[in-house]
Amino acid sequence: MESLRSFRFVLLAALAAPLTACDGSQDPATLAPVSALNASAAAAAKSACPLQRCIIVTNAVSRRNGTGSIVFFARNAHGNASPANVIDGSLTKLNYPIGITLDSEGTVYAANFESSSITVYAAGASGNAAPIRTIAGTKTGLLAPAGIVLDSAGELLVANNNHDSVTVYAAKSNGNVSPIRTISGNKTLLSHPWGIALDSKSNIYVSQGTSIAIFAANAKGNAAPERMISGSLTQLGEAEGIAVDGQGYTYVADWGTAKLDVFAPDANGDQPPVRQDTSGLYAPDGVALNASNKIYVSDGCQDNPAYVIVYPAGSNNAQPLRQIEGSKTHLNCSTNIAVR
Repeated sequence: MESLRSFRFVLLAALAAPLTACDGSQDPATLAPVSALNASAAAAAKSACPLQRCIIVTNAVSRRNGTGSIVFFARNAHGNASPANVIDGSLTKLNYPIGITLDSEGTVYAANFESSSITVYAAGASGNAAPIRTIAGTKTGLLAPAGIVLDSAGELLVANNNHDSVTVYAAKSNGNVSPIRTISGNKTLLSHPWGIALDSKSNIYVSQGTSIAIFAANAKGNAAPERMISGSLTQLGEAEGIAVDGQGYTYVADWGTAKLDVFAPDANGDQPPVRQDTSGLYAPDGVALNASNKIYVSDGCQDNPAYVIVYPAGSNNAQPLRQIEGSKTHLNCSTNIAVR
């Protein structure tokens, strides 16, 4: 059965033109060009973001061209804040980007759902920047990639929504390359996987619909998950973005129930979340943590205003600390998020 989320992106493709934000904010005709970001934002792009502290958000549908963008904000951004940097334009080859991750040097990786590709951008890339590397082609095994994550060795792990698989690529892979290993088969219990994350031991966490599958760090082939969070007590409806903190707590952005669920480090089977956040959430897609476990959630697409919401560390339905939303933000379909 096709997941609700993959079906939603078929609809998004049809809705890509014309693009007008439903909150009444600026449309592509009136949105200031990337090159016209004000001087202070341009300075921030060079001095603070993306090379230092920043929030990075994928727009599956850009207000400008309908094929997606990557938007960077200073870490303290709040309200109707202009981005510090935007990657957007025909040369970028972005095509409904979902997953986003960065390496230690600030190189940006994006998973393009519609073109089944991974595009990689140099640290500090801005505007209509071409990728420095692209993983795409028949050998790759990519099919509607959604979540992506880099491990400590620089290997790239990808959750393939329309292939029920996780594919892993060697560090700095480029072109039509085969994965170095693949998790796929009936024993894996993968079904339209969406988000992917690693814990401190490199165990692999995959979010998918109403379950979370956890695999050993070296899992490959038709490997069964070591743990499976699934069942009515979990309250999962359509699990999407996922993150794991240093203690092993698992954070899940649940688009289906408009909640952020947090599961205990040893959660297995039909277990309820130990914490939840609902305040300010409508359609959460992505979740990321900073070094002190402050929680960043990307929320909203063309059916409602797009925004980023920030919760304090350890939040259990606490009031958000701040929210990034408005016509200046360049947000239109905020599908995933990373924090650097």
